[in-house]
Amino acid sequence: MFTKEDELILEALKNVVHGLATFLGDDCEVVLHSFKDVDHSIVAIENGHITGRQIGSTLTEAGSKIIKDVISHKKDIVGPYKSFSPNGRILRSVTIPIRNKRKLIGLLCINMDISKFLQTEDFLKTFLSFENPRNTNDLQKVGSALLSNLKEQIFEETMLMVETKGPIRRRDKNRIIVKNLYGQDFFALKDSVEFVAKKLGVSIFTIYKYIKELKETKGG
Repeated sequence: MFTKEDELILEALKNVVHGLATFLGDDCEVVLHSFKDVDHSIVAIENGHITGRQIGSTLTEAGSKIIKDVISHKKDIVGPYKSFSPNGRILRSVTIPIRNKRKLIGLLCINMDISKFLQTEDFLKTFLSFENPRNTNDLQKVGSALLSNLKEQIFEETMLMVETKGPIRRRDKNRIIVKNLYGQDFFALKDSVEFVAKKLGVSIFTIYKYIKELKETKGG
């Protein structure tokens, strides 16, 4: 049974949803699910344009799987993990189970659209914008660190995805990795070619060659 106390806990979290979205920006969807009505579970949402959902929408199939994972393993947090919006945008997601004592009563989900960040560096400008920035140099250092971490994460995830497909010759493996990164607009990031060349132990000219072949295959 869903109690009045359960409702009050979720009601209090609606301000958290708004606060997180305000802090993280327009490219981050924040969603609060209530299990009082699973068929219309969303009771608060900010930046719903990312997935096309609104208050009253239901859990996604991925959300249902997460619930099973949370219950089976008694997790306090799921992620961060990669997910996708209905139109194929790449999302970096975290799901936080909401409990009243031991009873699972809802989920707080944070879905950041990183597709845009791969295409431009607007993310750094948005994420590092403050009303009264104290030190521009400090912000630039933070921005460089964030960009570096983003490149590391995307590369490692792509490498893992390729390696789990089974034995592949090194030369073919490098091409597949570059192809996957190219498909994610990874090479729009600053110094990305040099980064990948160093990671794969090849010259930057080899990476440019692979990229050129991909562009020609796609007709430019």
